[in-house]
Amino acid sequence: MRLKSLFVMLVLAVFLGFSISSCTTESENVALGTAIGAGIGAVTTKNKWKGVVIGGILGAVAGEAMYQIQQRAINEAIRNQKPVAYQRQTANGGWERVEAQPMGEPVVNPNQHTKCQKVHIREWRNGRIIKDEVKEVCRGYKETNTY
Repeated sequence: MRLKSLFVMLVLAVFLGFSISSCTTESENVALGTAIGAGIGAVTTKNKWKGVVIGGILGAVAGEAMYQIQQRAINEAIRNQKPVAYQRQTANGGWERVEAQPMGEPVVNPNQHTKCQKVHIREWRNGRIIKDEVKEVCRGYKETNTY
């Protein structure tokens, strides 16, 4: 029994280690999804290690899906200079919503060849706000004197 518990903790640590190996929003979403999925899997199944592995994988996929929705909302909000919201139903009957609202005008820095803009992002899950932050999104561009 003790060996199984140790194995479950090792698997959970490996999943979390891979998920948070870099400091990006994507890895934060995947890590959170992995941890929640692994915890739910461990609690709801008879075979704990199997529950952790399956729950961790499913949670990581859900975290990645939320990140992709967030990126799509950010890009569209910047492109159209209008607020954007995406909402989706989750497998368990709940819902998740991402709102992205551009703030101010884009700022062009000709020395660094970048165009930056701040975007206010909110994430909701089943009526509760889970993330409320302002990000600065910068895009590079290329200028040449030739055609």
